[in-house]
Amino acid sequence: MNCQRAVTPLENTICNDNNLHWLDRTLSMVYHQAILQNGPEESDKEYHEWEALREKCTTEACIERAYYAGISAISDTNRDFVWEGAWWNMLSPNMSGGRIQFSRNAQWSVTLDIRAWAGLNKDEFTAEARRLYGMLVVERIVETSDCKLLLIPKNDGSLQAYSNADWGCRLSMPTGVFLDGAYKKSDVDPRPKATLLSLGIFPDAAFDNKFRALVGEDYQNFVNSANVYIYQNDIDNIGAKVLSMWVQGAANSRTAIIMYTPKGEIWAGRISPVKKGGLALHYYSTEGNDQRKMPRTLAAWKLRFLDN
Repeated sequence: MNCQRAVTPLENTICNDNNLHWLDRTLSMVYHQAILQNGPEESDKEYHEWEALREKCTTEACIERAYYAGISAISDTNRDFVWEGAWWNMLSPNMSGGRIQFSRNAQWSVTLDIRAWAGLNKDEFTAEARRLYGMLVVERIVETSDCKLLLIPKNDGSLQAYSNADWGCRLSMPTGVFLDGAYKKSDVDPRPKATLLSLGIFPDAAFDNKFRALVGEDYQNFVNSANVYIYQNDIDNIGAKVLSMWVQGAANSRTAIIMYTPKGEIWAGRISPVKKGGLALHYYSTEGNDQRKMPRTLAAWKLRFLDN
């Protein structure tokens, strides 16, 4: 729905109701996923059948039911899904995650215990979900402000979660924490162990292995610092790639930087708390570990956290 061009009563009703607008965006995402999986012909047929159903609605309640019915149909929902157990968000970033535990499973409703985290930011929530068209609809998560969640069971055994993050859940979740994603059932977190290569920080295994040899046992600490990681400017102008990384909730005390050139030169720094208070810098370079010869890019990064 392009709300900047809404002209009909139906379009304006959807665009002026946060819940309906969220369902419209969710259906759009589900529809595009269906095109990728099933091809446009089958997906378009289901979509146009649903669209004709929605066009008959003249109330918000009818429009809402139509959206849930359409999302369920286009998603090819598994109505025989077994909900019990722990489900882990496979799309959460490194050092972040989400787990949904389904406990009480009644005929019309299910109890959810949700744990989600991003770095050091974390929280736990409880919610009741009602069954609707084979899906679970969470209309309110306890101790949150208008946070809604739609859980869609897939025939491949996975579980897809969509939240109203733009106007509801985002306001209630700790910084960086989100519930959306593809969940997999497992007793323990099934995600493979991250490396700087799998995170895309290094372009190939040769660079990753060279860095492992350079920093030794400190390698895992660099991985654990890469909760959020972004490109940074190479102010030395030597054609290097620079990645700055940090942990949500501890951006000023658990942070790192890696700088490398196509020729294989590497400079890296990591800052972490020390037991007696304060912060410590761990510096590595293929050109030697003398901090007085540190590139200006790393020196400027260091000054943001340490003044000497």
